[in-house]
Amino acid sequence: MASYRSGDAMQPLVFAILKSLTPKDFEISFYDDRVEELNFTEPTDLVAITCGTFTAKRAYQIAGYYRKKNVPVVMGGYHPTLLPDEAKLFADAVIIGSAESVWQQVLEDFQKNELKPFYHGENDGDGLHSSYDYSIFEGKKYFPVNLVEWGRGCRHHCDFCSVQAFNKGKEMLRPVKDVIADISKLDNKPVFFVDDNLYHDKRLFRDLLIDLIPLKKRWACQISVEVTHDEELLGLMQQSGCMMALLGIESFDSGNLKLMNKSWNFDIGKYREAIQRLRERHIMVYGTFIFGYDHDTPEDFKKSVDFAIKSKLFIANFNPLYPMPGTKLYERLEAENRLIYQKWWLDPDFYYGKTMFRPVPFSPEDLEKHCLDAKRKFNSFASILYRARDFSANLHGKTNAAFFLLTNLTNRREIFKKQGKKLGTS
Repeated sequence: MASYRSGDAMQPLVFAILKSLTPKDFEISFYDDRVEELNFTEPTDLVAITCGTFTAKRAYQIAGYYRKKNVPVVMGGYHPTLLPDEAKLFADAVIIGSAESVWQQVLEDFQKNELKPFYHGENDGDGLHSSYDYSIFEGKKYFPVNLVEWGRGCRHHCDFCSVQAFNKGKEMLRPVKDVIADISKLDNKPVFFVDDNLYHDKRLFRDLLIDLIPLKKRWACQISVEVTHDEELLGLMQQSGCMMALLGIESFDSGNLKLMNKSWNFDIGKYREAIQRLRERHIMVYGTFIFGYDHDTPEDFKKSVDFAIKSKLFIANFNPLYPMPGTKLYERLEAENRLIYQKWWLDPDFYYGKTMFRPVPFSPEDLEKHCLDAKRKFNSFASILYRARDFSANLHGKTNAAFFLLTNLTNRREIFKKQGKKLGTS
């Protein structure tokens, strides 16, 4: 069994896409190892697995079980795309990139017993035209939001981001009318856009917001802070039902931001103004911070946590820097001989929260301790109660209030449940 069951897992949207592309004469069973026990006794002819870097070890273990029974395994996702040769050691076929354009070919080859070792999923250059069959998630216990995708990729090029490596710097968008059609069919749970940066294009984003208004949905997203420069877009976000926006704050140090290739980010004063602009429109703000870049100091942890609490952020993450394979960051740390674990995702000594590299300003152990202390302080009950006293955003209306309390209590539980857990099986 897996060593960790998630209480905040969201639907893996890729399987809704794959189900919509699978011929009706295929019988499908879907299991999510994050939230339920896998039924290894159920007979099957083919296994499809998606995984990221943190779940790669567990995915390889599952794949190994089926391959011992001579059941072919197809593997895809971020990690297999970035390290296809590694994934091929554990799978019969590896999908590199997005699966839409090759999935039906994979199934045809499987039926002919002619699976190829690699399939290169390429978009046709005419945007995304994904369709979804959400019925595959029926009966599963996920965090109570509906997931929707407008586009893939991001126009920024942060050195730590595996999204850039996966999409090779490209952005691909679905037609706005298709996105609106999907959302109109969903129930009343809040909608969460899975895009890594919803601010793909100003004109099209404006069109999306205008078309969302009649649906009267509540929605959340990840978005770059630049959107707070535009009063019209902020007004449309409010009118269309935006309840939460995730901002990648990362660091207040200009040297760190330059290393990240994120110099366009704001300083601490401008972030206060940006957050206030969102809160004035009843939009809660989720802030993410990264520690371990070369210009960090122990004082920066306190500065960031104090800022997050005083700004009454809806939620915040304080993570040690994760050098993900395929990123510029990983390549730099590898060249500088600073990786403690060359393949930390497979190393038996690695666990959640452990530092993967040698920071410049302090020891790996200190980085781990400072990050955990920051999480504890921000997620303390005193902090939650203080941040709840924000009637302009966090407690504005029943939906915001319920979402604030549920997310904070879930996040507090999951952080401490996950910390120290080893990847893969126990």
